[in-house]
Amino acid sequence: MKTTKIFQFTIAFALLFAFQDSLAQEITVFQGMWGDEFYQDKDKMTWKGFGMAMDSNPASEVHWSKAKKQYGVTFAAATANLGFGIWYLVNDNNDKETTAPIIGFASTALVGSIFYCLANKNKKNAILEFNDSLGKTTYRLVPADRGVGLALKF
Repeated sequence: MKTTKIFQFTIAFALLFAFQDSLAQEITVFQGMWGDEFYQDKDKMTWKGFGMAMDSNPASEVHWSKAKKQYGVTFAAATANLGFGIWYLVNDNNDKETTAPIIGFASTALVGSIFYCLANKNKKNAILEFNDSLGKTTYRLVPADRGVGLALKF
């Protein structure tokens, strides 16, 4: 009878630690050679997996949807910037007026850089909101204040 209770306690305690590890799934981002690399704990995530994780949390979904729209504006500005750069080179080689392509090139570069910074800020906020929401639902084992043993802290 006593060994059965000890065995049950051991199994319950092991499941408690296993469940605790599965809840701690914070996302971190590092700058890689070809862009951002996302990790959930020690596992590398794809962009698709990252987007699904952001969409699973309502607070982070708001920031992530803003970031995606701002990345779209950044891409459009970069494409227009390329067009203005080609227009400038063609006009420069043909000894034509280059004022309009220079103004267009500078303005699309400015708009693209502003929206890129805003998108990065919203992406960061989405990750922080996601990680903060994990802290509200998880628990941890801490040493008991009085006596001997461990206590659950929510």
